[in-house]
Amino acid sequence: MGSGIRGNMEDRLWLTPLLILAFLLSSSLHGQDSIPGIRVTLSSKNMTVNQVLDEITIQTGYHFTFNADQISGKERVQFEVNDLTLEETLDSLLHNPRFAYRLIDRNIVIFPKNESAPVPINLETNRSIVRGRVLDSRSGKPLPYATIALYGTSLGSISNQEGEFSFKIPGTLSDPLLVVSYMGYQRILHPVTYPLEGELTIFLERETIPLQEVIIRFADPGILLREALNRIPSNYLDDNSTMTAFYRESVKRNEHCMVYSEAILDVAKGAYTPNSAPDRVRIRQGRKIADVTTEDTVLIKLRSGIYTSFSLDVIKNRPDFLSDDLLERYDLEFTDLIAYGERLVYVISFQQKTQIPELLFRGQLYLDQENLAILAADFEFNPELIHREPELFLVSRSPNIRIRPVTARYHVEYRGSEGNYHVSQVRAELEMKIRKRRKWMGAKYRIAIEMAVTDVIPGQRLRISASERVDPNIVLSDEPFKFDPLFWGIYNSIEPEASLKESIERLQHILQEPGQ
Repeated sequence: MGSGIRGNMEDRLWLTPLLILAFLLSSSLHGQDSIPGIRVTLSSKNMTVNQVLDEITIQTGYHFTFNADQISGKERVQFEVNDLTLEETLDSLLHNPRFAYRLIDRNIVIFPKNESAPVPINLETNRSIVRGRVLDSRSGKPLPYATIALYGTSLGSISNQEGEFSFKIPGTLSDPLLVVSYMGYQRILHPVTYPLEGELTIFLERETIPLQEVIIRFADPGILLREALNRIPSNYLDDNSTMTAFYRESVKRNEHCMVYSEAILDVAKGAYTPNSAPDRVRIRQGRKIADVTTEDTVLIKLRSGIYTSFSLDVIKNRPDFLSDDLLERYDLEFTDLIAYGERLVYVISFQQKTQIPELLFRGQLYLDQENLAILAADFEFNPELIHREPELFLVSRSPNIRIRPVTARYHVEYRGSEGNYHVSQVRAELEMKIRKRRKWMGAKYRIAIEMAVTDVIPGQRLRISASERVDPNIVLSDEPFKFDPLFWGIYNSIEPEASLKESIERLQHILQEPGQ
């Protein structure tokens, strides 16, 4: 893989999942358990519980989060308190000794204490598994790649393209709390209730941000972005860290999944400082499935996808749209102000200048309004020019294959606490049309890689020997991994989509047949 910022075509290969084509013989939270000792005086007649809580919010400045199935916010009450503490006020309003309170930022989460213990997955895995979906509250559409974190721990995961997720919770946590976030939506704090019954459905609401004077003050996106780059040393981890990550890659021909590989990774992550140690990776465990049919006359293999996913950490490996001279190549525009959790986020759009003929990028950068940390980036190669550069994505191919790249899209996201951010998820998706020479009809191929950091220990540098390191030229789908339904043990993973589940189940059935 190339290691430069940009410069020429070879320098940009760090952004491209490199492909081998051949013919076949037959792709942040702060909190505490106790709530402040603020005192409340309130008298209400025939108000709903929601209205009473709104009045308490006005007096105290704290907002309240709870499950509507457990507390009826529409119930009308006669309620009066005089100089009681906030906790005593809530006890008096709710009349339920099982309810407990947890303070997170300016939110007070109200939840019933669990009276039953979590049920472990099996005797070897002392974790319970929570499954659910993350949906838009208005449309009911799934929210792909939502961030799911476990409050009070460094554990996290993401939802899949259909909004589905599974999360393994340590059995030592009696009252766990999931924190679900998505760019542009209000964050949800969801207590986990034992015993687990069915699948959770978590609805997120869009956060509407009114235009404010602060937008006008930062109307020049170039100045804003330069300041964001200057603040990288103070906004990101300045020491080595140890990470656990889940990685997967897939190759699809039209709607048929040809190859699917995934792995748990141990990562020795270098600091976000100049001349820091390089990232080192080893595979803790992994597996693959392959479903190559007689119709698949072209085989695509993804080389170095694991290292590509870490190269896409754009804060550590800055692309040309985050270089000091970016304004020479890109036009910037301030396009939005959105919410992410409790933070306000600037959205800056960029696209290559029209007079530049070479293939560059376009996309959006998401900057925290307060500290100007770059929280996420969505970008893609210019779709109007990408077809000119088919060799950019290839290591080797047969001369009898014609390839036309259609799209190459990327997403990288960061999370952390107290301003110390680190990479949390990465996605890359390449779509191309391929046909054999002298053939009129071809097929559409989609190659995808996804990586989610599921645990991080700041300040610790994992030792990975040279013999353990992932080879930069590895083709993961060639590794001799065996499929096992209980393969991942205690580790969190990204749920496969429905089509991938069908492929896995079909192949499991085939492998279990006599003679296989």
